[in-house]
Amino acid sequence: MNVLHRRSFLKGLAAFPGAALCGILGAKNASASIATPETVEAPALPWGYKELDPEYLRKLGHLGYYAFECGGGAFWAMMTALKEAMGYPYTVIPLPTRKAVINHLKNKKSGMHLQVMMQFGVGGVANFGSLCGAPNGASSAINIALPMGDVKEVVPRLMRYYETTPFPSDKANETALKKAFYPPKYKSDKSLPQSASHSVLCHVSVGGWCEKAGYASGSKERSERCARLTGDISAMGGILLNAHMKGELHTVFPMKVSQETAGCRTCHSKGKKYESGQFTRGMMECGNCHDDMRPHLGENKLKTVYGADIGKWSGAAAMGTAAGLGAHAVSKRFGKGETDNDE
Repeated sequence: MNVLHRRSFLKGLAAFPGAALCGILGAKNASASIATPETVEAPALPWGYKELDPEYLRKLGHLGYYAFECGGGAFWAMMTALKEAMGYPYTVIPLPTRKAVINHLKNKKSGMHLQVMMQFGVGGVANFGSLCGAPNGASSAINIALPMGDVKEVVPRLMRYYETTPFPSDKANETALKKAFYPPKYKSDKSLPQSASHSVLCHVSVGGWCEKAGYASGSKERSERCARLTGDISAMGGILLNAHMKGELHTVFPMKVSQETAGCRTCHSKGKKYESGQFTRGMMECGNCHDDMRPHLGENKLKTVYGADIGKWSGAAAMGTAAGLGAHAVSKRFGKGETDNDE
């Protein structure tokens, strides 16, 4: 690891002959480069972590949304907590302090600009409506803290939590009503309606909440809902990291797929038998998007790689029987931590 300290650099300068030293110090912009903080090369990942306070993370995530929206907000929250707990090497990531973020919110007209990594995750990746930025940003922080094998154990649980939890959580609403969040001025201080998205997609999550709550997607209430959600996801990121540290991940948040998804996965999973339905992968809830494919009563339009029609599936009764026999086994398998990995 190459480390360059200002003090060592200046001591080196003292050994130079006078003319050479004057030449160096007289060079254009030399003083600016000398005046920078000590330069440190970051070590290889993972960087590790210490136990984190989920409620502090909830508040940081909420504040982070106000400055960086969902993707940057969750990443900033978790990385700030890790930086405060660990110090180096998390200090090499450019992160404004909590005080700087609050001052930025107080003086938005000052022209000061703040930007953080993972901020592109806003609105489902630069407002594209795909993966919500909150689990995207939090997962990126987890990826920095943990070995990749453990990331594959922790992150799917965060995704499942997002799919199944009615947001904003009771705790987030309670914190807002107590005025215990950090922003100097709230977008809304109401107790907001709750909605479970059953999807990790931004447009599904926002659309479902707006339909239930009766607020437009551009309303301050919707924005506040997403701020509290970002806090909730940041808090859950901390809970899962803490559980991982204690070896309690499988008991704190058992990884299960829904009965419906388990039924789909009896045929539709990663594998080498295309004609058997092994042409997809994943653990997302299926029915939220694929409600037109149950229970394969119509003729299947899919073709083999040779162009031959697969034909009609067995029909509702047979498919129901197969799903019933296999769903419990599939759900149990994922409950033990097995994932649909590349290996």
